Amino acid sequence: MTKRFIAIAGIILFLSMAVQFVSAQEGGTDLDSLFGEEVVVPENPAGQTAQPDQTGQGVSAIAANPLQGLLKTEAVRIGGSITGTIDISGTWNDPLTNGFDIIAPDKQKFSPALSSLVYFDARPEDTFRVHGSFKTAWPFSSTNTFLTSTTDSKSITIPNLSIFELFSDFQLGDKAYFRFGKATVKWGVGYFFSPADIINLEQISLFDPTAQREGPLQFRVLMPFGPSQNTVSFYTIFDTSNPDFSTTALAGKAEFVLGRYELGVSGYYRDDTAERAALTLTGPLGKFDVFAEGVISRGSPKTFYSFSTSAPYYSTSASKDHRTTLYPSATAGFLYNDQNNNITAIAQYYYNGEGYADSERSSSISALNTLLSMPLPDATKTALTGLSKLFAYGSGRHYGAASISFSEIGGSDFSASLLGLANFSDLSGLVQPSVSWQIADRLKLTGSALFFFGASNTEYSILRPNNPMTLSLSLSAGTGNF
Repeated sequence: MTKRFIAIAGIILFLSMAVQFVSAQEGGTDLDSLFGEEVVVPENPAGQTAQPDQTGQGVSAIAANPLQGLLKTEAVRIGGSITGTIDISGTWNDPLTNGFDIIAPDKQKFSPALSSLVYFDARPEDTFRVHGSFKTAWPFSSTNTFLTSTTDSKSITIPNLSIFELFSDFQLGDKAYFRFGKATVKWGVGYFFSPADIINLEQISLFDPTAQREGPLQFRVLMPFGPSQNTVSFYTIFDTSNPDFSTTALAGKAEFVLGRYELGVSGYYRDDTAERAALTLTGPLGKFDVFAEGVISRGSPKTFYSFSTSAPYYSTSASKDHRTTLYPSATAGFLYNDQNNNITAIAQYYYNGEGYADSERSSSISALNTLLSMPLPDATKTALTGLSKLFAYGSGRHYGAASISFSEIGGSDFSASLLGLANFSDLSGLVQPSVSWQIADRLKLTGSALFFFGASNTEYSILRPNNPMTLSLSLSAGTGNF
């Protein structure tokens, strides 16, 4: 408990010093744009292009009047999104070496999909709001069978339904605004990568980076200060699987508007995992919107793997084994949006301080390749193959990602995009070009190709062996918000 009190005091002191540094030049309070994350919008339906805001966070959910989040309404607002797709794809392994036969893929897939998010928003009082949302997807239920005795069994049907958010907002005068419940946390400003954000339960998806991510159960206190929409907030974050004092995280963040830029200073503490301090910055630079994060972490929630050619062949390190190790990480990127020509370009570099050193990564991969060539039992090889993927994912220290999209090309119904990701540490990655045709309202056809590249001892050759190529045709039907 002593360490927790020290951590709480440290976070408060850390943020207080930051607040004093900036607010010494300001006075008064302006509540405009305080609750940028208060108005929750449905996730982007598949097949619809999302335009990121200047922070690189995706579609802006800021209402014209940010205090609408706590204004009384006579009725409960209900809305959501529905996404329907029919995908056909074929995959060819190592087409550059094995050749490419368009009618004979090594693997083919046909996958219809239907999903929906539905939310409600109730504001029975000026200072009280309740918001919730749930998700479902086809098939809408699954059946599990289990034994009730040595000869009898029983089946149970489980609906495919999950609570995505459920929280209430309330306030203490105009000085402090509270939230308790399960909700997405606005933490970090990165687009493809966000090392500052270890609070939300889902990582950013490379193929849908603007999608809203699932957040934890939390208690938040937010307080505004100064005339420039500045805020300071404190979070208590509860662990989903094992709520306990040691697994409960504490976090705090101060955000300042400095002219046309927004600066964020944050701290995070969890007794069994890590302390983190982060700086974030967003704002315009000429025709570009730039964003950056710098993070220093003492400890890490990551599991590290190492492999050797002698039994038991591998070892892992738990969080407690590297609890005092320092891991610096950083990222920076830009967004360029030319609305006149319907062009959007985004690029980001990421230094992953929790990646492996080149020598360590090469040694483990060499040991893995030797093990997989040895006459070991099939079960052992299967286990090692699975562990190799866990080891490889995020194993590099230098990454880059970029995308460029052209919508309504020449005033037509056609759009095109190009997405790329590279691990610069081992020169592996992926590239995905795509072309879309807006056939009619709520009806879009998209063709895409996905290529993986990298030598046999690299991250993406381990994650996707044989450098496969996948061609996909996807029909988005009846997709939209309501």
